[in-house]
Amino acid sequence: MKSKTKQIKLIFTLILTLLAVIFVVLNTNNVAINFGLFQFKLPLIIILVLMIIIGVLIGYFWGSYGHNQDKNN
Repeated sequence: MKSKTKQIKLIFTLILTLLAVIFVVLNTNNVAINFGLFQFKLPLIIILVLMIIIGVLIGYFWGSYGHNQDKNN
């Protein structure tokens, strides 16, 4: 049963990754980023990739934190 759940998670993750890559590749125009005191322009593809990486890291650390809490109880 666990192996089927892992396979479903893997397929779901691969589909989401493919959609994210397609979305990122289609959005390559320059956009202005405003931090209040300063502003700069970057290609949207760079910003999207950075946000995806940050999201994955947050999900990983948040998930591992919850997993460690379960082990302690």
